[in-house]
Amino acid sequence: MEEWLDRAREDFPYLNGRIYLNSAGAGLAWRGQTVAASRYYDGAARMGADGQLLWEEQGARARDRVARLLDVPLEDVGFYRNTSEVLNLAANSIAWQAGDEVVVAKDDFPSVQWPWVKAEEAGGKIIRVDPVAEDLREQQLLDALSPRTRVLAVTHVHTVTGTRLDLARLGRACRQVGALLVVDGIQALGAIALDLTYVDVYASAVFKWMLSGFGVGIGVFRERARTMLTPAYRGYRNAPPSSALQYADPSYPGLYVLDATLEYLEQIGWPVIYERVDQLAGRVVDAVADAGITQVTSASARAGIVTIRIDDPAGCVERLRGKSIHVVAKLGLVRISPHFYNTTEDVNRFAEVLAADVDAAIHRG
Repeated sequence: MEEWLDRAREDFPYLNGRIYLNSAGAGLAWRGQTVAASRYYDGAARMGADGQLLWEEQGARARDRVARLLDVPLEDVGFYRNTSEVLNLAANSIAWQAGDEVVVAKDDFPSVQWPWVKAEEAGGKIIRVDPVAEDLREQQLLDALSPRTRVLAVTHVHTVTGTRLDLARLGRACRQVGALLVVDGIQALGAIALDLTYVDVYASAVFKWMLSGFGVGIGVFRERARTMLTPAYRGYRNAPPSSALQYADPSYPGLYVLDATLEYLEQIGWPVIYERVDQLAGRVVDAVADAGITQVTSASARAGIVTIRIDDPAGCVERLRGKSIHVVAKLGLVRISPHFYNTTEDVNRFAEVLAADVDAAIHRG
């Protein structure tokens, strides 16, 4: 094991005696987060509201780190409660008209599908694309676009199947028909490098691959989006005529944790993290193939999630957990999602136990 990884694993107590392959469900907390959160609460206890300037400075540092990570202008970044709030804010900030269309995937996460009911209430239509295969998902979404499309709403990396979409390709197509590309990025941010050049709205909470707990969401509203949206909610952060979408203060305790975690991850190095996620997910792919198990995730378009189809997925997950290997069952499938803090040995052990379980199931049958 590389020396830096050995040190890093000591920062994640939950890894002691366990193989945790469910970072797509929730990333693990690291020891420094306790110190970061205490800094906020200790300061509030000592200074009360007089500490507001310090909170705001901390929030500004976190915002700067996020903008640099995403390679977007600082003014494009805002903090919210979660991914769903950002997506609903975008949906409710559009002046919908009869005949407008929104394109979504029929099997996408509810927070991606349902914010757009305002369009239907105004006489518009939600086009629900039913992907027939993961390798065709992206093309089917593109084929559903028309001059009536106001929004294409997608998940960058599908939360169940793990398929990654080409945002540049989708974004260019949206611009050809005058539509906004709105993206749920929670299964991508922190796992893969991002290019938001052709994305109009990017939404993500930080409790998965960003390892930063619940209560903070990142909303990226690019300049093109801000010119096409009228903020649905107004407050002391975006009084008229501001086009900013953030309307109130964020969770400052959460931003203390986020900033400390981003600094920690920067020290490891984002390229190192992305490479390890890719390598470990690739090892999962190989192990699944060696065991003769059907892989659902697109081989040509994946990120950190690998999803497989087996008999009795819930039972398999429970049997793996009995051996301290943590994966998850989703919609009749099994999802595996290693992060940088996992080792090749973790994945090899998972593969060994999975293959034995599948073999046992064949004999049970």
